[in-house]
Amino acid sequence: AYEYCGEPNATERLNAWKQGRTGFPLIDASMRAVIATGYLNFRMRAMLVSFLTHHLDVDWKLGVAYLGRQFLDYEPGIHYPQFQMQAGITGTNTIRLYNPIKQSKEKDPEGVFIRKWIPALEKLPNEYVHEPWRISPIEALSCNFELGEDYPYPIIEHEESARAARKKLWDFRQRKDVQSEAKRVLFKHSVLN
Repeated sequence: AYEYCGEPNATERLNAWKQGRTGFPLIDASMRAVIATGYLNFRMRAMLVSFLTHHLDVDWKLGVAYLGRQFLDYEPGIHYPQFQMQAGITGTNTIRLYNPIKQSKEKDPEGVFIRKWIPALEKLPNEYVHEPWRISPIEALSCNFELGEDYPYPIIEHEESARAARKKLWDFRQRKDVQSEAKRVLFKHSVLN
């Protein structure tokens, strides 16, 4: 029932995610960091998957191998189930839909991590490093920064995509076949069986 969850023609969004060019600084910094170092903490790994599958509406199968190849600590037995869980396709786990802007402000309030991996945002004041599209033209000029040139515009509208993802995921959860499969999986793998 959860076999397909993403938009089939999502090549542009998938490529932007792979390149760390989505227009969402914490997402892009995280991807650029893992490509360069082979490591990323669990929260950022989860956020990358959630953003790809929920906000960008890309089928999890299109990103799983790519992200796995970036990790020095890649272990398929951990990576695939974690990817599926974060994508919300297991039917048994809590759906995690991370807000990339909120996460950015909470996890990197001064923008240190973002600025390290996205030098184009280095001169932006803290109030804009998480949402560079909010900077006024005059402030951008004073920072020698041009959105769309130095750093991409966001490839999706965040709140709209989050709303669509929530609806899609919860609609799936309400389906009888999905509920039945979730019960079957839990029964098969529970200690009570």
